[in-house]
Amino acid sequence: MVRRSFDGFSRGDYRKAVREFHADAVWHNTAEFPGQRVCVGPEAIIDFWKTLMESFDERESMMEIERLVEGEDSVVVAVHSVGKGKSSGIPLDFHWGAAFRVSDGKISRVDVHGDWKNALKAAGLTSGLSP
Repeated sequence: MVRRSFDGFSRGDYRKAVREFHADAVWHNTAEFPGQRVCVGPEAIIDFWKTLMESFDERESMMEIERLVEGEDSVVVAVHSVGKGKSSGIPLDFHWGAAFRVSDGKISRVDVHGDWKNALKAAGLTSGLSP
């Protein structure tokens, strides 16, 4: 479900991406991301992603999951994002992590972290940390 959602976000198919979310899902961003810090509900999450992705040149943007660790009610992903600012032309090469909380087969909360290890710790999945 998390991979399907990320696939939708990375392709700009936001409706596909939020099909995996509860109607009252919360997306919490870190200060490193532009836009709203907290988005509640699929429409707010779509608005955040549209704003984020529209700030990058589509031809030079990519987002992929590098690692994924599943827990009982959570999934943590390590993500690699590459892009180029649409207006600035400044390149971006950013590694980040996100902890997804899952309930009743849907995503109920996402906590974005600037770091994979912090995302694992926040989700209580420290066994996913490499020695």
